Amino acid sequence: MKQNKTTRRDFMKLLLSSSVVGATSQLGLMQQALAAAPAFSDYKALVCVFLAGGNDSFNMLIPSGSAANKGYADYSAIRGNLAIANNPFDLSHIAISNTNLNQGNLGTGAANPYNIDLKTETAYLSGLYSLANKGIDLGVNGVMPELAQLITDNKASVLANIGTLVNPVSRAEILADTANLPLFLFAHNHQQRILQTGQADNLSDIGWAGKIADQWLGINNNSPFGLNISYASNDRMLIGNQSKPLVLRPGAPPRFLEMVQDVNNANNDRIAIFKALMGIENNSSSGNVSFGTTNTFTTTDDFKRVYGEGLNKSYNTFDSLYSTWNANPINYTSTGSYGEALFAKPSKADLGFSDEIKGGLFSQLDAVAKMINLGASGAFQGTAFNRQIFYVKLGGFDTHSGQVTKHPLLLRELSLGLWKFQKAMEELGHANKVTTFTMSDFGRSMSNNGDGTDHAWGAHHLVMGGDGQNATGNLHGGQMIGDLPDITLQGTDDHDKKGRIIPSIAQDQLNASLCRWFGVDENTISSIFTNLPNFETQNGVTDSAYLNSLFVT
Repeated sequence: MKQNKTTRRDFMKLLLSSSVVGATSQLGLMQQALAAAPAFSDYKALVCVFLAGGNDSFNMLIPSGSAANKGYADYSAIRGNLAIANNPFDLSHIAISNTNLNQGNLGTGAANPYNIDLKTETAYLSGLYSLANKGIDLGVNGVMPELAQLITDNKASVLANIGTLVNPVSRAEILADTANLPLFLFAHNHQQRILQTGQADNLSDIGWAGKIADQWLGINNNSPFGLNISYASNDRMLIGNQSKPLVLRPGAPPRFLEMVQDVNNANNDRIAIFKALMGIENNSSSGNVSFGTTNTFTTTDDFKRVYGEGLNKSYNTFDSLYSTWNANPINYTSTGSYGEALFAKPSKADLGFSDEIKGGLFSQLDAVAKMINLGASGAFQGTAFNRQIFYVKLGGFDTHSGQVTKHPLLLRELSLGLWKFQKAMEELGHANKVTTFTMSDFGRSMSNNGDGTDHAWGAHHLVMGGDGQNATGNLHGGQMIGDLPDITLQGTDDHDKKGRIIPSIAQDQLNASLCRWFGVDENTISSIFTNLPNFETQNGVTDSAYLNSLFVT
């Protein structure tokens, strides 16, 4: 059989494409690095929702208390025409629908609680939902009633003033130029890279989730799907040395055209020939084609062998995924906030907006929910998975200008998306098995540039999961972890004079706490997040358990 010429460029394209899952793990040089996956007896998933561009979290979670330098008066004075009104909305919406959000009956159009004149920008600035009953001096932006309800129901918590750090730093150290700061602070690509590597002083390392996947090669009963799955991009966070993420688009999985196995065996001969060309001995179940050692492609060239094995693995992976996906439909009885199908996109008329939301986050989270259900229920070859990490993305948060029209659309989509996903997990019985968390390039400046806000540093973030009962082993929902910063310009927490807030919690600390819940051992955590020892004593309190109040122990 004639051997086709395979170029290095062809091979690299194969490795970099989303259709090849972990092809490099076939290389003999890497076999000595393989680690045994832990013998987990349960299922857990981490879901990262990346808010690309740098979310203005100070207009998502608004200072609402009266504390000096940390309350609403200071916020309003600094933010000016971008300040959210201190107009508390009733989260129960009794005056609107005589029910609350948990019944999926949020008022539509002008009956939305945040609505004043059916304009997006007016809704954005109109008011907030107070979290005072949870002991939190923050209010949730009025266009995010679902997020406020999640926090109220103990299904989400706030991480206050978190960001990338090498070690704790003070304004005095920064002004004296003695602070050890993250590399290329305030730059989108570099701060994203830091979040991906888990090291604020190392931009060139592999991803922190990829390192876990390297340690757990063979996880999920040696499934070719591996540990990490992205519905957004081939993000560095998921890439290891021996492991590669499965990168998919939302919706029905991809397939090899004219090579899907079916009940009529119509494609079996074609499949058999394809496998023979990849060097795999096999027989067609139709009996028309048989490939043994004498008529199957063979080679002593390692380069060509890995190419063939990688392509065959790609075929097997997507054939299994495609058939399993289509054989296990989910018909949700839960609905969205307006009674729409759970992962459907509400119209701008329903939202009471003058603009549409894009809804891409919904389709990504819909796909993640289904993959979690398939993995946790043993739909793939009848064997349940143990651990999975998912990555989704909502972009557009770089709001230097037009913030009052851009930001509300993003916040509305985020609030709806988190709500829909949480409802799906509850209906499917997986709420206590899944923890969802947000990340973003950085926070934005407290100062107002006239039409938006600029690149900054510390920000508030969200962690969601559990069933709201705050039982042992679950997320401790309904709380704020950390302290609210001094938000005044040139105040004690300002990096300079624009209100670029210095973080008081390191992203590493959150990551480490998530990993501990996920089942990563302490030695691996310390080897991944190498700067963790720098935060062992924060505010004079030993923090060996990292954010030890994030999960109930």
